[in-house]
Amino acid sequence: MANTFSKSERICSQIVIDDLFKKGKILKSFPFLVRYLPYSFNKGAKVQIVISVPKRKVKKAVDRNRLKRQIREVYRLNKKNLLEKFEEKEEGLALFLIYTGPEKAQYQDLEKKLKLLLHQLENLGS
Repeated sequence: MANTFSKSERICSQIVIDDLFKKGKILKSFPFLVRYLPYSFNKGAKVQIVISVPKRKVKKAVDRNRLKRQIREVYRLNKKNLLEKFEEKEEGLALFLIYTGPEKAQYQDLEKKLKLLLHQLENLGS
């Protein structure tokens, strides 16, 4: 399995995003908040994700974009176990990852916390 982050792994449907906020459950691990929902996707990957860095928390677009790039990279490198858990199941998983921390964050801190969240999500898939 290649360490890629393709279009099929991203949630593009407003309907899925609305369902995530209406019916989804929440996991928190500062500086992240994850809304997740078991979901059956018609096509594409079994696990799909949206990454959000709110303007209210991080004012400058440059900083928001940098954080999103760093979070995408951490997810791309550490998603393997989560994908393996959901490949054998019929139902997939929709994720909405929201960054709630300070403006400047170290890559190592992001990696440590996101790995923890992904591990918790793997255990939900069991």
